[in-house]
Amino acid sequence: MKNIIDKIFVIKVVKLVVFGLFLMGYLRTQAQVKRGFIVAIGDYPQTSADDRGWRDISSANDVPLIRTALQKQGFLAQNIDVLQDSLATKEAIVKGFEKLIASAKSGDVIFIHFSSHGQQVEDLNGDELDGFDEAIVAYGAPAFYEDDYDFSKHLLDDEIEVFVLRLRQKVGPKGDVIMLADACHSGTVGRGEEIARGGKPAMKRTNAQIQAKGSPDIGLFQNEKMNQIDKNLLAPFVIISASQAKEVNYEYNGAGSLSTAFSRSIDHLNGDMTYRAFFGQILKEMSVIAPSQKPAIEGDVDRVFFAGQIVEQEPFYTSFKIKNNEAWISGGNLNGIFEGSEIAIFPIGTSTTSDKKSIATGEVIVAYGTWSKIRMSETLSGSEDDYWFFVTKASMGNVKLNIKISFKDKSIKNQLIDSLAKVPLFYITEDDVDYIIEDGGRNNLDIVRASDGEIVAEQIGLDEIDDVVEILKQFARGNYIKNLELSDPSFNVAFEFLPVIVDEDGFPIEELNIEELTHDGIIEIPENICAKIRVINKGRKDAYFSILDIQPDGKINGIIPSDDPELHQNPEEFFVKAGDTMIIKDLIIYFGAPYGMEVFKLFASKGPIDFTPVITKKPRTRSKVSNLETLFDDVYNVSSRGATSRKIESTGMEATTHSITFVIKKN
Repeated sequence: MKNIIDKIFVIKVVKLVVFGLFLMGYLRTQAQVKRGFIVAIGDYPQTSADDRGWRDISSANDVPLIRTALQKQGFLAQNIDVLQDSLATKEAIVKGFEKLIASAKSGDVIFIHFSSHGQQVEDLNGDELDGFDEAIVAYGAPAFYEDDYDFSKHLLDDEIEVFVLRLRQKVGPKGDVIMLADACHSGTVGRGEEIARGGKPAMKRTNAQIQAKGSPDIGLFQNEKMNQIDKNLLAPFVIISASQAKEVNYEYNGAGSLSTAFSRSIDHLNGDMTYRAFFGQILKEMSVIAPSQKPAIEGDVDRVFFAGQIVEQEPFYTSFKIKNNEAWISGGNLNGIFEGSEIAIFPIGTSTTSDKKSIATGEVIVAYGTWSKIRMSETLSGSEDDYWFFVTKASMGNVKLNIKISFKDKSIKNQLIDSLAKVPLFYITEDDVDYIIEDGGRNNLDIVRASDGEIVAEQIGLDEIDDVVEILKQFARGNYIKNLELSDPSFNVAFEFLPVIVDEDGFPIEELNIEELTHDGIIEIPENICAKIRVINKGRKDAYFSILDIQPDGKINGIIPSDDPELHQNPEEFFVKAGDTMIIKDLIIYFGAPYGMEVFKLFASKGPIDFTPVITKKPRTRSKVSNLETLFDDVYNVSSRGATSRKIESTGMEATTHSITFVIKKN
């Protein structure tokens, strides 16, 4: 009998322990909540004279991008508040902050997002070094100074700072507060086709004399008040701004540039990623979306993303409508989903589709910026909230460019149309334009980037139309390779720059810390600085690797293996074992023109990778070509095969990519 009682006692104790562990886990989960607050203002009130008011922008399209990105990271719909358009007055935004602060608990992750116009306004309390506050233009705020206006309808950085400080105190050091500002605050709007968010002159009182005491803020605001409080009592805080305080922020294909970059980057999070590393991913996206802008990051950039509460799972999309055998999902071209992509449908909560049978399959039949329509193999029962949609075979993006030709001379315009029409890569249009070909004067033409109006190629002779075609091909390929993201956890390979100064003979004489060249989260390399490359394999498998350089002008160079035929480099040489770190022997990178934002991109795979035959147009020495090399070949063979790259298995490529985006500065 005693043995039986002992066994019953042991069973009860075990049950109590298990229940206790479950309860602790449950309470811990309940204690840490992810909360979102999205302010999106695009439909601004019209004035009697439109040039005196704010132009409507596409902030409405940012909402599904941000909401979907947050839901992928465990933000529940009921914990994401949205204020939009006329509901986002200054008073309403303040009430929204107060609600957020009241509901926040210790350990929470707080995410705040602004999509709106931005503007600099006169600093009335004297705490700004440049004499101006950065401000979010709330609904109803004027664009120009009006008599006796006290800036009370603008949401000032000083006011945001107070709300953020209260949030940081409320959630404490175990939580996180993150803010995205997809707005700009100054600058002069160029001649680009895309809409600028902001661009109005700084607002000040009539006859006010602004006395600058120092350089302007980096992004939305400076952290002087926060720096006066013991950081051990506050949650870490990070703010990412779409552009520097003195820059214009442009939209991209009908959505915010930063919102788009954030939504794309969120799919590439991993458990140990810091905000600094995540910002590097955003920079890579912005180098395609808005190459003339410099995003800014401020705050605790070396904190692990979302306080380490990253949801590591395959990217998925939610549905907002299901009818018969068709579904509409919150993901489109801006997320890398194109017509022809294949989809698998699983129950909500599915973390991985590996070795699991789907409820149904489908194919994307229509894809727009932020949504897609899917035709499924069968009709789904229940609600759209019961399912998650996974891309199992991706159409790897559209290489095609939309070209606008602005020439009064019909004969020249027709010559350009005829030449471009021979390449299926180009589509002549007046809508959603990527590049503009226009009269450069003196029998020359210029190529202008439509997003920001920057001249990217100029003074091309009218008898050199073939050069125009090749330059545009170059831009298309460069953008495509920048955008191409592959992910296989088995091949988790990264790299980093080791900056050095070399003597006249090319020998390193002084090593530098990369932090010395990093400003506001962006690596800026003067042309007199060189670099070595260190490769780190954090994956489970040994890997071969290759590194490409995509210049600001779109030209692609082979770094590893080098496309220099005199070096005779073999792709089999570039190999790193799982868990190992290596510095590439005898390789020193020299930086120079063209200046601007550049991308180095590493590809890692189970087999040797050689892109140089395509870049140099030399025959391959190997008979067996990998899927990765074939995908790269597709991009170069657009003149004969069409403008859309083939579909690939999202998990079947057995390859991964890693990018470093940086700026080359002229001495």
